Amino acid sequence: MDAQGDNLLKRLVEQERTLADKVEAAQTEAQAIVAEAREKAEAVAADARERAERIAREQRDAGQKEADAERSEIVAGAESAVASVRQAAEARRDDAVKLVLERVLP
Repeated sequence: MDAQGDNLLKRLVEQERTLADKVEAAQTEAQAIVAEAREKAEAVAADARERAERIAREQRDAGQKEADAERSEIVAGAESAVASVRQAAEARRDDAVKLVLERVLP
């Protein structure tokens, strides 16, 4: 019976070693999977940041173009109004000078 007990003990020890090896292999594989998942997550996050920065830059540029166009339109309108006022003032200049001379020099 002693030989049979030793045999059984040896098989149990061998099974325990086999299981320990399998556990170690599974842990190593799990660590590799986690590392790969982290790398992929970092790559996805970096890609998302790059896209967000690109979109923000595009939106900022579009907003700047729109603001520039609006500014140009306002300036053009103001310049047109100034030209109209100048033209009206120029047209009435002679009348204004004549009126002043009539009142100052009777």
